[in-house]
Formats: sequence, C-alpha cells, structure tokens
Amino acid sequence: MKNFLGVNDRILYLIDSQLGGNKKKFAERIGFAPQVVFNIVSGRKSKPSFDVLEAIISSFDEISPEWLLTGKGAMLRGQSAPEVAPPPSEPAFPGFIEKIQELSVKVGRLEAENEHLRAAIEAKQKEIEAQQREIEAQRREIEARQKEIEDKERQIKLMRIDHLKKEEPDIHTQYLEPAHAPLPPENPVESAELLKSQPQEALFTP
Repeated sequence: MKNFLGVNDRILYLIDSQLGGNKKKFAERIGFAPQVVFNIVSGRKSKPSFDVLEAIISSFDEISPEWLLTGKGAMLRGQSAPEVAPPPSEPAFPGFIEKIQELSVKVGRLEAENEHLRAAIEAKQKEIEAQQREIEAQRREIEARQKEIEDKERQIKLMRIDHLKKEEPDIHTQYLEPAHAPLPPENPVESAELLKSQPQEALFTP
C-alpha cells in the first residue's frame, strides 16, 4: 500500500513505475520541456497545469485518469482499487473528465475541418496550375500571331518598294532623250506645192 499525498506524487510514481524514473523520456512523451517535469517532481511541488495533465492522460492510455487526478481507484485501468485512499485534503478536479471528453470531440471536429480545408486548398492549387498553363499557351499563341503580323508587314513594305521602283523613270534614259521631238518625214507632194507657190527669185536668193 502506498499513500499519495498529491498529484505531483502520483506523477512521480507514474514515472518511476512506467519509465524507470527517466524524467527526460517522460517529458518527451508528453511533449513538454524537461524543466516543466522537473518543477513538478522536484521539491518545489509546482502544481501541474491543465495542459500537462491532459497530455499525461493522452500519452498514457493505460493510466486511469481518475487515479491521476483524484487518487481514487487503481493506477492502471482494469486493476482493483488500492486499500488505502488518499487523504481528504487531496485537491479534486470536478468535471475534469467531462472537459477532456469535450476537448476530444472538438479536436476531432477540428481535424475533420482541417482535412476538408486541405482538400479544398489542393483542388484550388490544381485549378490555379491549370489556369497558368492556359495563360502560357495563350501567350505563346499571341507571340506567334505577332511574328506572323511582322512578317506580313515586311512583305508589304517590300512590295511597295518594288512598285515605286517600277513607276520612277530610268535616270539614264531620261538624259538620253532629245531636247525636241523629231521632225515628221517630208511629204513629196506638199514640198512640190510649196516650191510652186514661192517666186522663182526667192529660190535663188543667196
């Protein structure tokens, strides 16, 4: 038979019986710093917080929450109760078990919500990636269109240059043309009539 005056003594007994007194391993198991455990089991007798008690109950499924919190019943689930109960001065935690159950329900609900949010985020990321691929394809298509337009503009420019060259007169041909148009060939009949109409002396005028 062993009397446990407080919850600190029960935690220390739990460490000794379940972990061979390894306080560091106990701290790692419940997820707290070793200094927290040292303050609880040392001579300072610092009372464990609600978070520490909840972590112990969650980490040691074989430990009876009622025994840890109040000292009533056996330490391990399924064991018979000890012959000697703790003194009446043992602090009680009314409604602590119900509080832990409520928190467990909330934790389960939060985990379900987190899973739903995670799935929604993954779906949105896939949607964003698909939109980015579509934008990239449209960008490549626009670049190809712009290149095609530039090629067409160069072709039109070359065609205009060729057309202007064909319309401009050749500078060499322009300077070789005579200053006056050539005289038309003489008509023999008109020449004879002209000779008849003129005085004979005018024909022999020097």
